[in-house]
Amino acid sequence: MKYVAMISSALMLLSASAFAQDDVAAAEAPEAIPAEAPPETTQPEAPEEEKRSPYYKKVKGWLWIEGVAGITSYDADQFGKLSFGTTTDAAKARGPQWGLSLGTGFGGGFFLGWYYRQANYSAYKLLKTGVEFQPTIRIPYVHIMFRIDIGFAQMFSGNPWGLTNMNNGGIDTTFGVGLRIPIVRWMSFATNFDWSYIGLSMRGDDASGTRQQTWVGGQQLAGTFALTFHFIGVRKD
Repeated sequence: MKYVAMISSALMLLSASAFAQDDVAAAEAPEAIPAEAPPETTQPEAPEEEKRSPYYKKVKGWLWIEGVAGITSYDADQFGKLSFGTTTDAAKARGPQWGLSLGTGFGGGFFLGWYYRQANYSAYKLLKTGVEFQPTIRIPYVHIMFRIDIGFAQMFSGNPWGLTNMNNGGIDTTFGVGLRIPIVRWMSFATNFDWSYIGLSMRGDDASGTRQQTWVGGQQLAGTFALTFHFIGVRKD
């Protein structure tokens, strides 16, 4: 019994010593620092989609190539009657007109270039060529356009007075207004109404063979459609 008591006392002392060491270690151990939460990852805000204004369809481009077709009415001596020999006044003529323009739009809706127009009437043809200027005013989806043409005019393949050996030439001054509608980035459609003053110096032989020379002033009205191609710096919509 004596040995049993001694063994029990030793075990109790060892247990007490172990508990004491655990308490000291716990007291000396630094308090655990809570781990910081990882920063929240924020998705970059998507840029707000640019709202397209009704002005986003704008005609641009440095190089313009335009094809024109329409119908015209021409009174060759509206402002000056030809009456010599047996020559009669010119009757009003109606016929188709076609043409083209080539120039620069200066990167916007401001065109300056060269034009050619040819109207075909039953008894003769009329050509006009020269410098064309087209300023525009932009409104939603459409441009109001103006046309100013100044150039050379000539009647050929006949004439309304029955002159022979005819030689003529003169001036064309055209004023027009219309609408230009952008279609795609490099193309637009236009419709125009034009008024032209045609002044011609006419020289030819009348029915009696007498050589005649006079100046005649006429008026031409035209309704045309145009398809225009724009290149180099087209709009980016």
